[in-house]
Amino acid sequence: MSKEFNKRFGITVTAQQDQTAFINRAKTLLHALRHDGMDDQRYNELFNTTCFRLGLNPNDLIHRGFGTYIPELWELVPEGFISMLKILTIVRSFFSEDEGMRELFDRAYQNYIDAAEGDLGITYNAGAFYPTGEPALDEDLINHSLNVLSKYPNEDKDLRQALDSYRGGKKTGVIETCYRCVEGLARQLLNNRKTLIDNKADILRVLSLSEHWKKILANYIEYGNENGRHAGENRHNVNEAEVEAYLYTTCTLIRLILRIKTK
Repeated sequence: MSKEFNKRFGITVTAQQDQTAFINRAKTLLHALRHDGMDDQRYNELFNTTCFRLGLNPNDLIHRGFGTYIPELWELVPEGFISMLKILTIVRSFFSEDEGMRELFDRAYQNYIDAAEGDLGITYNAGAFYPTGEPALDEDLINHSLNVLSKYPNEDKDLRQALDSYRGGKKTGVIETCYRCVEGLARQLLNNRKTLIDNKADILRVLSLSEHWKKILANYIEYGNENGRHAGENRHNVNEAEVEAYLYTTCTLIRLILRIKTK
C-alpha cells in the first residue's frame, strides 16, 4: 500500500530510507521474538550464541545493578543495515532445527525485502543474505581483486568503498569510485598525476593490449568519465545492471593491469 501511495503523490524514497525501514521491521520481529516468543532462559541461550558468533563477551554486555538487564540483540552491533543482516542471519541459524521457526523467519525476511520501495541490493535464500549478483563471482573475482590491491592502499580503499555502497544498495557513487581506483593504478604505472581520461592513450600504449582489449579498456574509461566523474545529475539515471557490470569489469581490469605490471 505504501508503494502505491508514494507513487500517487510523487514521493521518492531513498535507499537510506528503505534500509532504515528494513531495520525497523526487523527490530519489531526481534522484539516480539524475545518478549512474546521465548522465555528468559531461551533468550539467554540466543543472546550468548549471538555474542559468540560476533566475537563478543556476553558478561561485558549484561548490566547488573538493582536488576539484570540483557540487551536487545540489535544493541550488540553498530546501528546499520549490514549489521542488522548479520544479526538476522545468526538468529535464523539459532533456530535451524525448528522447521516452524525457519519458515517464519524465511517469510519475514523475504517480506521485508519485498516491502522496500527500491532495490535494497540484497537477495535472501534459505538462511543467508547475498549482495545482488552472483555469490560465486563475488567470491572469486572481487576477493582476488582486493588481495592484489594490498600493496595499493588508496586503490584498495576505493574498491572497498564501491563494494560497500553496492552491497548496501547505493548505486550512486559506485562508478565514480571504481573509476578513481583504476585512475590511481594508471597514475602509478605511468608515474604521473593525470586524470584517467587524460592518461587513456598512454595507458593503452604501455599495457600493449590486443586491439579487442584496448577497445574494452578505452570504453570503460569513456563510460566512467561520462557517468561517474562528470555525471552530474545523470548519475541517478544509470541502469542498475550497468552499475553492477562496471563494478565487476573494474575487478577484471585491476587483475589485468597488475598482472601486466608485474611482468
